[in-house]
Amino acid sequence: MFQPPLSPRIASYQIAVRLDTKQKKLYGHEILNWKNSSPDYISNLYFHLYLNAFRNNQSTFLQGPGSQDDVEFLEEVDGWGWINVTKIELENGTDLTDNCTFIQPDDQNSFDNTVLQVNLPQSLPPNSSLTLKIDFEAKLPRVVARTGYEDDFYMIGQWFPKIGVYEPAGMRQAPRGHWNCHQFHASSEFYADYGNYEVTITLPYEYQVGATGSKIAETEQGDSTKSFTYYCEDVHDFAWTADTDFHITEAQWQQVTLYFYSQPLHSGQAQRHLQAAKNTLQYCSEWVGPYPYSTLTIVDPQYRAFESSGMEYPTLITAGTFWLIPSAIKLFPEDVVVHETVHNYFYGIIGSNEFEEAWLDEGLTTYMEYKIMAQYYGHEGGTLLSLFDLNIDQRQLDWGSYQSMANYDVMVKNSWQYERGGYGVFSYFKPALMLLTLENYLGQDIMKQILQQYYEQFKFRHPNSTDFITIVNQTSGQNLDWFFDQVVYSSKILDYKVDKISVRRKSKPLGIFSEHQEMESDTSDSSQETDTSITAIDRDSVTTYISKVTVVREGEVYFPEEVLIKFDNGEEVLEKWDGRDRYIVYRYEKPVKVISAEVDPQRKIWLDCNFLNNGKTVEINHAARYKYLLRWLFWMQNILQSFSIFN
Repeated sequence: MFQPPLSPRIASYQIAVRLDTKQKKLYGHEILNWKNSSPDYISNLYFHLYLNAFRNNQSTFLQGPGSQDDVEFLEEVDGWGWINVTKIELENGTDLTDNCTFIQPDDQNSFDNTVLQVNLPQSLPPNSSLTLKIDFEAKLPRVVARTGYEDDFYMIGQWFPKIGVYEPAGMRQAPRGHWNCHQFHASSEFYADYGNYEVTITLPYEYQVGATGSKIAETEQGDSTKSFTYYCEDVHDFAWTADTDFHITEAQWQQVTLYFYSQPLHSGQAQRHLQAAKNTLQYCSEWVGPYPYSTLTIVDPQYRAFESSGMEYPTLITAGTFWLIPSAIKLFPEDVVVHETVHNYFYGIIGSNEFEEAWLDEGLTTYMEYKIMAQYYGHEGGTLLSLFDLNIDQRQLDWGSYQSMANYDVMVKNSWQYERGGYGVFSYFKPALMLLTLENYLGQDIMKQILQQYYEQFKFRHPNSTDFITIVNQTSGQNLDWFFDQVVYSSKILDYKVDKISVRRKSKPLGIFSEHQEMESDTSDSSQETDTSITAIDRDSVTTYISKVTVVREGEVYFPEEVLIKFDNGEEVLEKWDGRDRYIVYRYEKPVKVISAEVDPQRKIWLDCNFLNNGKTVEINHAARYKYLLRWLFWMQNILQSFSIFN
């Protein structure tokens, strides 16, 4: 039965590649069919040559933050990598090889060869297509980031000449038609158009291969090599892996075949990885939308190639487990699999621009990771770390990093331009905590509808931040621009605190009063003082107390708040405040005293960057205070840098 295309299929590839395991080289032939779906006449094409990031230490990637160790490693082992286009021609045989020029659209670094411009002999008209034949060879680097080799293990990502995205005027708010094809930066990922891929991989006979899509052929070549052919429709990238030692475990979830390619010593980890993937697909299919592909492959990298772990590609992810993981880190393998599997939705099916708006992929993925870990692996966010009798989940670890950098930067920014080290915080942590806060405000049912509408409207398309916000407003029936303007597009912080609790005994009436004069209660002229619970009492027989609770907005971000007031007789009052004023005073005249107050008592507002000032008590329970303080100080430590491998 004919199935209509799921995507526009703008860029489709047929690639035949041979891996030389002795020289660590690839020799490839690529046929690219590209459609000009814009109204523009296009005179040149832009290509990513990602592997040239590892050509020399002057590339933009290896000049990026934190890359010095990579440079030293590549130099020490002579592990440099590169890719050369040896020939490029049109289908009619017109040779374009001499029409190629390296360009540097982001930083004008003349040593960077990761973007190639190809000039066409004549402009390509609107709504037409062309076919290119490209020969290339590549030297694989030692694994320092995502791709390369280690001994007999190969993780091959970002490996072939890949055309950029042509954005016509209006697409993602582009003012005019242009190529969106950024250089390869250390703090950036990817952006590409959808299409079909058919890739044939030839390599020595003893190797096993896993790849994007489904294996449709496996043949022996008669020269001690064999070839694997993989095919996948409606994806925007293709990655593959090879090793002589893979142990392959297969499982099924509905109509999807799952594969776990593990190192021999990790074969016993198969079921926990596969179950984590099943859990994720089940949850995402219910919360977001159907998984449209027939396979999902999980790759367990060789332990010395751990830099290739925790990475996502269409229908193929790399996991992360090794025997040195401390027992305190209970669910590390599951957490990695969950995160990377979710990426097959927010990156795979919904193709955001990870160079420019990484939060749409990483933030949405991290938010769903929280929910899935909570659903399947324990209370709240799932215990990721257990140490000193403290159980810490991923949300709490991420909050610890967020609160320390909350006002450093904004969420919508080119990923390589976070000069203060905020890429992880503002692409992963803050957006995920923002979405948790939004869910607690709107309700779980509304949030589920938002994700489903986002999926339906933008699957196999390229949305931006404005598109997501529009979906939120339309689905919720509220204009939440006030929220997103503060949180997404500014560096303002959210911080509410209980500033003061005062309690005094109300004095009995003394002096001379007229016969019918009503005795007034003490009040304040402050417009921020709220007198909500003056109780009628017998003033001659009961001692009355006037209690005041002052709650202050310390940050510039305002958000609706709840304040829990407790009295010494066990009574509790939950006050609601729109949070807009700089402060509010709650006043009570009762025969009982206020003993404590707490802002956001259910911890709904994960964007609050200082939970320690949310509460105040009149009589301090020192033991409880120190335990609470210890917990939060622990979260604030930089230990979570150890867990920042997720992509």
